Amino acid sequence: MKRTALIAAALLAGLSGVPAGGDGAAADGRNLASGGRVTRVWDGDTVVITPQGGKAYTCRLYGIDAPETPKKGVPGQPYGAAAAAELRRLVLGRNVAVELTGEQSYRRQVGIILLDGVDLNREMARRGYAWAYVRHLRRPHVSAYLGAEQEARQARRGLWRDRNPMPPWEFRRNLCMDRR
Repeated sequence: MKRTALIAAALLAGLSGVPAGGDGAAADGRNLASGGRVTRVWDGDTVVITPQGGKAYTCRLYGIDAPETPKKGVPGQPYGAAAAAELRRLVLGRNVAVELTGEQSYRRQVGIILLDGVDLNREMARRGYAWAYVRHLRRPHVSAYLGAEQEARQARRGLWRDRNPMPPWEFRRNLCMDRR
């Protein structure tokens, strides 16, 4: 009897249109935050989002890695400032939806930023202002993000105007080695 009741409850929950995790959670475990207004753009892959009536949080754009901007006496990469400017132009002051992955990176939430239904993380790669961050990509985003990067490479957009741009993860690794 208990088993039948549990099965019936599970079926009803699945048919109700409410995600399995309750309000704000996708059936696959991702958190579909309501988003908010982008109040700051730190660089080409990090923004601050302030939900209406909520506390602001920093969000690292999932699945991409933009060129580094200058920080505390450390020079940035070519196109770092341009990537930050492009993201600022796209989202600063605008209301966005955020699909949080549940991960954190250096005390930042990690998520996909959606503006009018458009995945801006993928769009930054498509415009040539970020690499697809293969090390952190998972399905179903792998082919879309890699395809966006490839499209930018072929069209020589953004950082792909350079013949051999250095990925940010190599730039950071070189900085760490230089400090030893």
